[in-house]
Amino acid sequence: MNLQLHLTDDTQLRAHGFVADHILVAEVCWEYPIPGSRPGEGTLWGTADMMRQLAELAMQAAIQAEEEACWQAHLAATAPMEGRVA
Repeated sequence: MNLQLHLTDDTQLRAHGFVADHILVAEVCWEYPIPGSRPGEGTLWGTADMMRQLAELAMQAAIQAEEEACWQAHLAATAPMEGRVA
């Protein structure tokens, strides 16, 4: 399976949990705007354990992205500027 999902700050997310056939199920639903048409919708669902693991990995990825942004800002601030007059 190949799934690509791009969430933006204006993506509306909803969470829902329920029991189906004696299995705990968790799902996240979203709506996203498509210019010139009605909004698209999607659902990601799985067992509670797998959705919890996905959430932990999403948090880890978000933290790594923030750390990378800080590192890039640090490099830009400490890099010598070409043609700078002392």
